[in-house]
Amino acid sequence: MKRIFAAIAVGLSVCSLTACSIFYPNWGATDLPTTTPSSSASESQTPSPTATPEPSETATASPSSTTRIEAEVQVLDATADATAQTLTVIAQVTNFSETGGKCILSVKAAGVTKTFAAVNAEANATSTQCFPIMVPIAGLASGSAAVQVTYDSATASGRSPFFAVTIP
Repeated sequence: MKRIFAAIAVGLSVCSLTACSIFYPNWGATDLPTTTPSSSASESQTPSPTATPEPSETATASPSSTTRIEAEVQVLDATADATAQTLTVIAQVTNFSETGGKCILSVKAAGVTKTFAAVNAEANATSTQCFPIMVPIAGLASGSAAVQVTYDSATASGRSPFFAVTIP
């Protein structure tokens, strides 16, 4: 009798775990669900990595620039590490999810604003996540500084409010 209950329990466990795979996404999937026509247009451009610059140039030159979304950029964290001599900034776009945009860091310290090279951004479940932005602090003035991240893509653009950080 115990063996029958054990077999039933194992069978139910296997069935319930198998059912979980139906409700959770495949981690290897590349397509994302879309809710707006603008995000599906950008997703159709991103699968070919060699063609990324060409579609973005065409989209920028087209009249779609008047229909660009205002990106709500948020700096989540900005930390200066004296040991590693780096400034690390983490940012995201909170009002949509897309892959293919760029995040550009500006640092204002001692009255001087420096802009650094862009990093890529990728779609998250409900937002667009900028790759971590890491820059050397060697050329930045010590003391109080403010960082700002600008997001730019074929479908959206915007910038974050300034975020305070202390440069060692």
